[in-house]
Amino acid sequence: MQIEREATGSDLVLKVSGRLDTPNAKPFEQSLLAAVAETSGRITVDLAGVDYVSSSGLRALLVAGKAMRAAKRELALRALQPQIREVFDISGFSTLFEIT
Repeated sequence: MQIEREATGSDLVLKVSGRLDTPNAKPFEQSLLAAVAETSGRITVDLAGVDYVSSSGLRALLVAGKAMRAAKRELALRALQPQIREVFDISGFSTLFEIT
């Protein structure tokens, strides 16, 4: 898994590629939480390069989403591949995040 950061003013885009599976979930969560702490604006997670998300990966997004809501900010997701979007729809996660 790789994460590239792209800042635009106070907003941040995290471009993720690879698999969000159990071995990668904790480092991914730590990166997200660090971004929450370091950024004052909106965070968008670009998942165009992600081809698999496990329940551990979903949990990492949930933890970051809760941290952003507590800070009265928004965590958005974009560019989900069809099979990833299906996982979000089936699990109900597509109702928890803005997805573009």
